[in-house]
Amino acid sequence: MEILALSIAGLWTLWFWPILLFIIGLGLVVFVHELGHFLMAKFVGIKVERFALGFGPRLAGFHLGETDYCICTLPLGGYVKMLGQEDFKPLEDGQAPDPRSYQAKSVGARFAVIAAGVIMNVILSGVLFLIIGLVGKDFPAPVVGSTVPGKPAAEARIVWDHIAATQPARSPAEAVAAATVPELSNRLNGGDEILNIHGDSIVLWVIDDKITSFTDVAMTAALAKPDDVFTFTVRREVDGRPYTGTAEIGVQKDQTAGTLMFGIQPAVNTVFADPKDLITNSPFKSKDRLLAIAGLPVEHFWQIEDIQANLTGKAVTVNIQRSGEKVEIPVQPRLVAAKNVYWLKDGSTLRGQVVAEQEGQLEVRSADGSSRRVAIEQLTRTSLQILGMQPRQEILAVVEGSRADAAGLQVGDIILDYADRRMPTFEQFLEINEQVKGQGANITVLRDGKQVGPIWIVPKQRAETAQVGIIQANDQAHAVVAFVAAGSAAEQAGIRPGAQLLAVNDTPVTSWLDVCETLKGLVGQRIVFALKYGSREETAEIPRLDEAAFSPADYRYMLFAANVAFEPLTIKIRQPGVWTALKWGGRETVKLVLSTYASLRSIVAGYASTKGISGPVGIGGYAIEAGRKSIIDFVYFLGFISAAIAVFNFLPIPVVDGGHAVFLLIEKIRGKPVPVKVMNISQIVGLAMLGLLFLLVTWQDISRILRRLW
Repeated sequence: MEILALSIAGLWTLWFWPILLFIIGLGLVVFVHELGHFLMAKFVGIKVERFALGFGPRLAGFHLGETDYCICTLPLGGYVKMLGQEDFKPLEDGQAPDPRSYQAKSVGARFAVIAAGVIMNVILSGVLFLIIGLVGKDFPAPVVGSTVPGKPAAEARIVWDHIAATQPARSPAEAVAAATVPELSNRLNGGDEILNIHGDSIVLWVIDDKITSFTDVAMTAALAKPDDVFTFTVRREVDGRPYTGTAEIGVQKDQTAGTLMFGIQPAVNTVFADPKDLITNSPFKSKDRLLAIAGLPVEHFWQIEDIQANLTGKAVTVNIQRSGEKVEIPVQPRLVAAKNVYWLKDGSTLRGQVVAEQEGQLEVRSADGSSRRVAIEQLTRTSLQILGMQPRQEILAVVEGSRADAAGLQVGDIILDYADRRMPTFEQFLEINEQVKGQGANITVLRDGKQVGPIWIVPKQRAETAQVGIIQANDQAHAVVAFVAAGSAAEQAGIRPGAQLLAVNDTPVTSWLDVCETLKGLVGQRIVFALKYGSREETAEIPRLDEAAFSPADYRYMLFAANVAFEPLTIKIRQPGVWTALKWGGRETVKLVLSTYASLRSIVAGYASTKGISGPVGIGGYAIEAGRKSIIDFVYFLGFISAAIAVFNFLPIPVVDGGHAVFLLIEKIRGKPVPVKVMNISQIVGLAMLGLLFLLVTWQDISRILRRLW
């Protein structure tokens, strides 16, 4: 009974309650819109025959006076049926309008009736945002988490202008210290706060260039034009003192999402996030708070980078706070490529900073200032390669309900064979997925020292790739070679896939960390590997280990793998009074209305992709997600939807309010109504356009859902 009660409670929290909220919320948005038409029609003396929520056959309702108030079968909108207004029935020439009909009223009166629905939606948004302003809501903080290599933000240079003292100097020594500006990196760093953005943008015009959340940053980029450049004002705190500076940053299209971006990733905090549908063996739990690493306190996530830079590969103690108690957890760092190090398929190493990414090519600038262009497809997709050797792959996490989960794959499994390919690399694994998707193949793994399999598994298309539902990483605990790059030092020494490394110059090694750390002290020397292939032992020699083949600077250690995530860094925006909340809510409403128009403009102009458009199914999914978070998140979602409906309804498309408004303007200019034949044809075309759009966005929504299912 207890399990049943928990199941029912879970269903209520995850599905029933959010869906109920969505139905009520959508009904409210539609009701307010139609109420605008209804009230204005009554005000100008038009007879309202029906006030309906939904379309299609009448389900239930009542008559009050001359109006039928009802609910219809298809709950995807609503309408007000006024005397003389026919959206779905062709008009006939020579019809004499009833004095109380829609057609009998002046152009101004009819325009007011048409516009009233949109105005009411805008007012509803303002009211909802007023409530949010008074209650307060968490928004992504306007703080830099990191920059994306090759994107504009990564190449931006900060010009530091002045220091803002937090308090007056209390002594001459403090005054001298305050006047001394430390050596500051002119790159955007994690933790930099974005104060203002100046540029030609509707978003910035509404918010007066003042950035209060990361949403403003992302929206500014998404609604920009490809050649726009913006001036950022950022603040950085060093040793408790703030410094401000400016940087010029352009935008670039994200090939995956299809939208324009600056290349700035939002910041996260030090609280571990819920892995949601991932099965992992991570020692960290949701809501654990990171306190210290190796005895060094961690207040901000971006401090982890500096701590990791000094790791030696030995296990370190991570201190966390869990349910009010302090807990110590030993963590073994993972060996990965250093930043700005790329391994090529020809066995060579490319070192330098990515300064541009265009048309499938990277431009990499070396430390000496020289640049080289390389095709992305020439890069080896691995986080670890030593002398051209790559480790085997192990499973870090399994997606619940995925094909891998159903097949019985487990966290910690080491992949020995997939579709008759021994020890596939990460890149090869993805290639096999594409080759056997929908058909299936056998996979064999090593589990607790024993071979398990073959196991039949069928990859399925998800998003842009075929997947089985696992997160992979290098098997670093065992120095077993899965792959040797052609032309590499290891291949020239005669090392082949399947080799188990036993020693390097008589120093025993068991893991790839051992191999790397041993080689760091042997640069410039002769190297002899002791190897084992099954039961047969061999040796392999590299006459001289030069830095072109192996450089200690090419490697670093990372504490938290891909199966560990942190919650986003947020800032609570709350207004101190009704008047300030009203102004804030008004700005949010105007920003969303104008940005929705700008989004449509960007799509039409080709600046943005249609991938981000959602129909009823997608909107319902977002509503359910918002309802699961909190009531205040759902209220914000409703405010956004109400503003978006206002925009969509006033587009110049026949059948919707905007189309009617266009005909009224034409009638005002001509001095007589648009010909009935033109009206009828436009209504048919408008209905066809809306029907096609509905089918397209619904199919896109359903496709997204199908790609998430396994």
